[in-house]
Amino acid sequence: MVLNGIGGCTIAEAKSNITNAEVSQWVAFRNKRGSFFTGRRIEQGFGNLIATYLGSKGAKDVKAQSFMPHEDQPQEMSLEEYMMQAYGGE
Repeated sequence: MVLNGIGGCTIAEAKSNITNAEVSQWVAFRNKRGSFFTGRRIEQGFGNLIATYLGSKGAKDVKAQSFMPHEDQPQEMSLEEYMMQAYGGE
C-alpha cells in the first residue's frame, strides 16, 4: 500500500497514519478490484477493449483473458470443486 502512497511515504508513516480498520478496508477493496499495479490495469483494459471490438465484429466466444498474457487463465472445474473452493470443506 505504501508503494501506492496510501498512508504515507514510509512504512513507519503508514503504521502511524492508518488504523487496522482502514487496512482491512483496503484489503477488501484489493481482493474485490484487483491489484493497484498500473501495468496490470492497462493490460486488463486493452484485453477488454480488444475482446469487445472483436465481439462487435462477429467473433464468437472471445474472452478478454485471451489478450492478457500475464493473467492466470481460468480453470474449468465441476460444481462440486467450485463449491469446495468457494466455501471450503473437508
